[in-house]
Amino acid sequence: MKKIYSALFLVIAMAFGMKVKAQCTGCTTNITGLNTSNHIISSGQTMCISATGTVTGLITVSSGGILCNQGKIGSSNVLIAGGTFKNYGTIDTYSVTVSSAGTFTNYATALIDSLWITQANTTFINIGTQTGTAFAITENASATNNGTMTVFNQGDSLATFINNGNMTVTHDCAHSYTSTCINNGNMTINNDFFSTYRTTFTNNGYMNVVRDFVNSYGANFTTMCMINVGRDWWNTYSAGIYGPALASCGGFSVTGASYNTATLGSSTTHIDICDAGHPGTGIDGAGGTIASTTTYCTCTNSCALVAVGVNELENKNSVFIETIYPNPTSNTLNIKLNNTNSETLLIEVMDMMGKTISTRTYAAYIGENELQLDVNALSQGTYILSLTDSKQLQAKRLFSITK
Repeated sequence: MKKIYSALFLVIAMAFGMKVKAQCTGCTTNITGLNTSNHIISSGQTMCISATGTVTGLITVSSGGILCNQGKIGSSNVLIAGGTFKNYGTIDTYSVTVSSAGTFTNYATALIDSLWITQANTTFINIGTQTGTAFAITENASATNNGTMTVFNQGDSLATFINNGNMTVTHDCAHSYTSTCINNGNMTINNDFFSTYRTTFTNNGYMNVVRDFVNSYGANFTTMCMINVGRDWWNTYSAGIYGPALASCGGFSVTGASYNTATLGSSTTHIDICDAGHPGTGIDGAGGTIASTTTYCTCTNSCALVAVGVNELENKNSVFIETIYPNPTSNTLNIKLNNTNSETLLIEVMDMMGKTISTRTYAAYIGENELQLDVNALSQGTYILSLTDSKQLQAKRLFSITK
C-alpha cells in the first residue's frame, strides 16, 4: 500500500512540475545566470529567477515586493518581511523567516534548515516538498501543508497549523499556547507528541506517535479514529480528550503505560483507550473524569492512510484555496483563492458532521481572487469551508470560530 501511495505522490509531483512552468510574470528584475549579490525587493518590485538562474546572496522581500523563483536559491538567509515568495524551483538555504503578513508558497522543492513563520496574517503554504530541521509557527501566523513535509522538530505557539498532506516529524512535535491544529492527511511523529496550554488539536486523518503522547494544561484533543502510541500516553492538568459522535468511535492504542488525571470523553462522544497491558481499570492510572461512554479495546475504527492529492489529480477542479485568515476567527473569514476559469462558485459552510450551515455564491475570475465571509453568527467550534466549481468539483478547508 505504501508503494502505491509513493507512486501516486510521484505522479502528483510531476503534475505540479508541468503546471508551474512559466508562472513568473510582471518581472522588474530577471536573473538568468549565477548571481551572488544581496537583494532587497521593495514594494512594486518583482524579482524573477528563471529556470537557468541561481541566486546565492541574501534576499529580503519587503511589503509589496514579490520574489518568484523558477531556478535555484542557494542563499544562506531569506527574509520575507511582508512580501510574497513563490517557489516553483529549488531553494536550499539555512534559514527562511516569513513575517509582517508575508506569504511563502512552495510549489516545488524547499530544503530549509530553519523555517519560521511568525506574526498575524503571515502564511506558509506547502504544495510541493519541504525538508528541514526546525519548523516553527508563532504569534498568530498560519501554515498549511498540502504536499509532503519532513522536519526534525515542529513547534507552534499562538498559531494555526493544518496538515492536508504527508507530514513526518522525525523527532518531537509540540503544539502550545492556544494554537489550533488540524490533521486531515497523514501525520507521523517518530519521537514524542505534545499538545499543551489550551491548544485545540483535531485529528481527521492518519496519525501515528512512535513514542510518548502528552495532552496537558487545558489542551483539547479530538480524534475521529484510533491512533497508535508506541510508548506512554498521558492526559493531565485540566486537559480533555474526545472522540467522534457516539455513532462512531476514536481513541488510542497504547503500547506502554496510560495515565489520566483530566477529562476523558463526554456524554455525546465515543472515545476508546486500548492499553496493551489490559489493566483492570482499563487505564493504568484511571484518575480524573472519565465519561461513561468511554470504552476499552472495542473500537475497530483504525486511522487509515489518506491518499493525499489523488482527487485533485483525477478531477482537476478549477479552484484552489491559497489561504484563509484569520484562523481562528470570530467575525470575518478572508478567503484567497486561485481560479483557472471565470465561473460562479458555490460557497458553503458546514459543521463537522457535514450539515450545511450557510451558502452563498461568488463570481470568480481567472487568477487570484479574494473575498470575505461573514461568520459572526456561527457558534464557537470547527467548521468546513467548501467551494464548488462549475464542474461540481470541490475544494475544502477547515476553520475555527472563537468567541
